[in-house]
Amino acid sequence: MVIANSIQEDAPLAVAASHLGTCCPGSFVVVASTLRWNPAGLQLAGKRRPPWQCIMNFGRLGKVESAQKYLDIAFNQAKEHASEVIKTMKGSPFQRLQRKELAAINTVKTALEKHFMLILKSFPSMTDFDPFYRELVKCVVDVGQVRQSLGGINWGVQRITAIFREFNDKIRNAHDEETVLKHKRAYYGRVSSVVKQLKDDFEILDDARKQLKVLPTLKTSIPTVVIAGFPNVGKSTLLKALTGSSPEIASYPFTTKQMMLGYRTEGGKKWQFVDTPGLLDRPLGKKNNIEKQAALALKYLAKVVIFIIDPTESCGYPLEDQKHLLKDVAKSLEVPVIVALNKADFATTEQLAAAGEHTQNAVIVSAEKGQGIDELVKLIAKHVS
Repeated sequence: MVIANSIQEDAPLAVAASHLGTCCPGSFVVVASTLRWNPAGLQLAGKRRPPWQCIMNFGRLGKVESAQKYLDIAFNQAKEHASEVIKTMKGSPFQRLQRKELAAINTVKTALEKHFMLILKSFPSMTDFDPFYRELVKCVVDVGQVRQSLGGINWGVQRITAIFREFNDKIRNAHDEETVLKHKRAYYGRVSSVVKQLKDDFEILDDARKQLKVLPTLKTSIPTVVIAGFPNVGKSTLLKALTGSSPEIASYPFTTKQMMLGYRTEGGKKWQFVDTPGLLDRPLGKKNNIEKQAALALKYLAKVVIFIIDPTESCGYPLEDQKHLLKDVAKSLEVPVIVALNKADFATTEQLAAAGEHTQNAVIVSAEKGQGIDELVKLIAKHVS
């Protein structure tokens, strides 16, 4: 079913977009130059388009220009193309003018269609999102509004095509120059009206693009270990000890701090380690709604959580508070939790005993000295295999 086939006139954008976004929840499918709606997901002639899962990279989203910018591009291309075409045309002055204006309106249609279809194809479908990214996207954009704006752009493609067909026939059937020019002016006016109705949609989509581009690029197809704990307990040091290299840095728009990433190959399989400062380093009750949602999204990413406790309390947080946060993280993420009692190289026996009391899956480590790392890796392997 072609989208918006029931919208035949230059209907107000709100009506068309509402028709698409409300009645047809699903995803866009591009078939040749026709955009079709498939409520089940992206599918083309029985072959599924590669999903955005595995590695999400929103950096591919190109800038969405203003309505006037798209009109300027289309009209300038039409002027240049028509000027070139007329140089090689033969026939009477009227025939040459007629062919020139036919070339012009076709160029306008082609240019606008090209840019609008690029927008529609570049924006990912929510149906193909990994659950982790689906939750993250909800934190930064209004998904319903984006879907409605994409519906508006598709409506624009359909209307521009229909208007072109109408005026292409009118110009071909014209018998004098005045009528040809009148139809050309009317075509330009109708097309301009349609594109200007999409002004707000272009702005909404470009704003969404900017927000999506700051989301981290993570590999959701491989086992992921999330490292948690209060600040200064040794998370980045442990990450380096587990991966053997300095962590990669990625932006995470829900915190002022940056996400740390690392990778390790164990038993022929690659693991991804993630430290998200600002999200799992304080109780959920002290987070705003966006931070809570971003933190809870990690349960879709994490195969296991390593929660680091500093028995020496040199991190600045009492042991009791650290254990409360441990319970909070374990309850909210609903995945296996391994407790790493860090700083064993200078913690006392009494401090380690107190930290490990009533704690399951605990291993004593010194991230700084590399102590206990092999045992920690064995515990991780049990949960990710």
